Amino acid sequence: MRRAVLSLALSALAIVCADHGRTHHPAPALTRRIRRTVDLSPPASAPPARQSTAPSHAVLALRGGMLSELKIPLAFAMWYLMSIVYSLVNKEVLKVWKFPCVFSAVQLLVGGLWVSLLWAPLPLPGRKGHCRLRAPPTLSWAEQKKLLKVSVFLALGHLWSTVSPAYGTVAFSNVVKTAEPLLTCFFSAVLFGEVFSLPVYLTLVPVIAGVCTCVWSEVSFSMVALVSGLLSNVCFAMRAILSKRVMQRPLGQGLSAQNLYGVLTLQSLAMLLPLCLIVEGRSIVAGTAATLREVGAARFAKMLLYTGMSHYMYNECAFLALSSVHPVTHAVANTVKRVAVIVSSVLFFHDPMTLSGAIGSAIAVAGVLLYSVAKAQWAAQQVATNS
Repeated sequence: MRRAVLSLALSALAIVCADHGRTHHPAPALTRRIRRTVDLSPPASAPPARQSTAPSHAVLALRGGMLSELKIPLAFAMWYLMSIVYSLVNKEVLKVWKFPCVFSAVQLLVGGLWVSLLWAPLPLPGRKGHCRLRAPPTLSWAEQKKLLKVSVFLALGHLWSTVSPAYGTVAFSNVVKTAEPLLTCFFSAVLFGEVFSLPVYLTLVPVIAGVCTCVWSEVSFSMVALVSGLLSNVCFAMRAILSKRVMQRPLGQGLSAQNLYGVLTLQSLAMLLPLCLIVEGRSIVAGTAATLREVGAARFAKMLLYTGMSHYMYNECAFLALSSVHPVTHAVANTVKRVAVIVSSVLFFHDPMTLSGAIGSAIAVAGVLLYSVAKAQWAAQQVATNS
């Protein structure tokens, strides 16, 4: 089953990660890009081509248009699928490998290796030059320093969000994450003086009520899971605020939504790995040896690979999908995704959930949806007023 899911995911990812143009006739642009990196001219001794290239250009244009049309729906599908896969496999690893800090860094390492492969120049057998699966971005040192502010909170948020399910259930950790809008409003007002409309703040009431109900009725309650989840909310709220401010002006060249997450992943890895080794490095060797004896080296390596790849893919697809749709569509999609993760984890791990806990979870998730819609409407009103 996992092999089938992975094969399907890689096939879809090939389309999502491809660097397709946004024009309606991508064939000439594609040809120019290929000619810049690969010598496609025929040898001197080769006879001149007799057939016109118009049919091949038409075929390329048709294929490019079809892939462009499929890119966003596949990004949403991959975002949902990989979110569920990551949540389940992440918990399975944490059950047998009790090093959530180092594990969070390993996930970023796998993602960093993947995006580096996409950016790397690959040789073409039998031809001169090279090709890249994706054009890398070009950033100055000053621009990279601006992104470091975002990467710090991305790294810490990912760390705490990995610690939380290590001590609690996946469903409980995801419900706690719904409190992130509360912290976003708080930091926006206190640190940056940004005040939203009254309807935005009123939508926080069901979020707070739902989270409190879920925490109060949680069967497998863990204070470590609760605090870690709240700390991840603090970090991700700061990341969202700083990311919005940093990206107000274009940075570098080729910094698409996908490449932006790749840069943030590499920066977060560089900061997080030394910290995690300091915290858990003393016992990592003995603990890993015990895990290898329990599950086997091959299976453990696959679990780490699946977790790292699913984590990177769902985040990159989220960056791509959410940057291409209306904020209200974003809100609905994100809410449905969280519900899918919570329901899938409860069914997969058979985690106990009381009726009041289920009701609290539903109220919190619905509150987040209302908050996202209200905030999108407020942002639209601000744009209309300023224009």
